Amino acid sequence: MAFSILIVDDDPGLTRALQLSLRCYGYDVSCAASGQEALDHAWASAPDLVILDWQMPEMDGIQVCRLLRAGSDVPILMMSANPSNAKEYALAAGANDYLGKPFSIRELLARVEAALRVRVS
Repeated sequence: MAFSILIVDDDPGLTRALQLSLRCYGYDVSCAASGQEALDHAWASAPDLVILDWQMPEMDGIQVCRLLRAGSDVPILMMSANPSNAKEYALAAGANDYLGKPFSIRELLARVEAALRVRVS
């Protein structure tokens, strides 16, 4: 059985690239383009990992992270192009890890594998 990953980002090009890359490595990937869509999907399907962008319209990733964390222990990998204190805010909001944009697919995969390894142990 493949691990399920929810990618949450309002950039369709990045979302599609991440989805294709992660599927090539055997992950079951679904996507959400907004915070509310992410929450609805997470509550309905209980993914094994959430990859969450910080900067989104209406409800930002920090709000989504806090709401997810309040009702779930799903690992959350927050990503952002915002360099100032982003890592500290993401971790304080409940994220398990942080990845600055731009990033390499290899680094993303390493962080995904580490998060899922912790989840199953």
